[in-house]
Amino acid sequence: MSQAAEETPLLDPSSPSAAPSRLTKLNNWFLSAVHSVNPIVTTKPCRLFEICDQWIFPSFLRRRCQDMLAAEWTHRLPIIQQSSPADMAADLIVKALDEIRDVEGSKLTVVDFCSGGGGPVPVIERLVNKKRAEQQKPPIPFTLTDIKPHIDAWMAASAQSANLGYFPQAVDATNPPAAVISTTTSTNDSEAQYRSDTRVFRLYCLAFHHFPDDLARRVLTSTLDTSDGFAIIELQDRRLASLLMMFLDFWLTFIVTIFWFWKDPLQLVFTYICPILPFTLSFDGFVSSLRTRTFLEVMKLVDPSLEATLQSSQGSQLKKVLQETGTADIEGWVFRGGREMHTWPIGYMNYVIGRRVNGRD
Repeated sequence: MSQAAEETPLLDPSSPSAAPSRLTKLNNWFLSAVHSVNPIVTTKPCRLFEICDQWIFPSFLRRRCQDMLAAEWTHRLPIIQQSSPADMAADLIVKALDEIRDVEGSKLTVVDFCSGGGGPVPVIERLVNKKRAEQQKPPIPFTLTDIKPHIDAWMAASAQSANLGYFPQAVDATNPPAAVISTTTSTNDSEAQYRSDTRVFRLYCLAFHHFPDDLARRVLTSTLDTSDGFAIIELQDRRLASLLMMFLDFWLTFIVTIFWFWKDPLQLVFTYICPILPFTLSFDGFVSSLRTRTFLEVMKLVDPSLEATLQSSQGSQLKKVLQETGTADIEGWVFRGGREMHTWPIGYMNYVIGRRVNGRD
């Protein structure tokens, strides 16, 4: 088994050239300097509360917080972003789907878990299928799901794309219904008539950090049992710079709201007159950062024995080897994780990708 750890090497958002310019060298030096003073601030994820998760928080404000988050995913900020986070996520998903081995006559569907109101996934779906069309590959259908379905929002989103659908019943990520599990998974006879006719790639887009460890472990167990691949994508981590970015996001909200939501009077009122939305977004972003797991921590949930192995006499040497490999092979699955810059110089997309390598055909 091989394993990546917290210190995933920095990935420059621009492709390296054979003879980097002076400006490129200066940029690389600056990013390295930032990384050297950008530690992970807690030894393990912290389970603090998020304002938007509280029942007392008004639903009309929660919806507008979600709208702003989706907008931050799907818009590109000039100068400091080379592409939108949604575009980066789409690139990552396209590559992950390309790695899923073909099974003759078998379809593949991306099932987004914990979709909420849809978030950036409708945009990501269009970007993924645009990139696949450029590669002369068939479109991949996406399905929105949640334990609390947002039917009205999903209907509006799915009306914009022939490749975006939704599952109208509640979907528990630890025990999904047969209709959203892979054809490579065995089901009991009573569920056979409801099962899907496709293999499944699970997507957790800015969602996995919401699960406490026990629930996250059960979600991963279900994922490995009922899918052929998955992607966990977060736009934050527990590093110092990520926490700083959440503070800066408070001020960014004041700058962009007038351009992105000028047709929504309530969005404007609760941003500029009574700034509940900027505070909530910044606070919840800070908490989300502290909740986010490293690749190594996710792998410990996948394989609980890894913790004891790292604590053994050979643990330090093993950890060093795992840091250099950046991947893991565990019980018929291959995992990889990493981080890529989405906002210069401190915003990074963190991800964990998994795919089955011993498919049950």
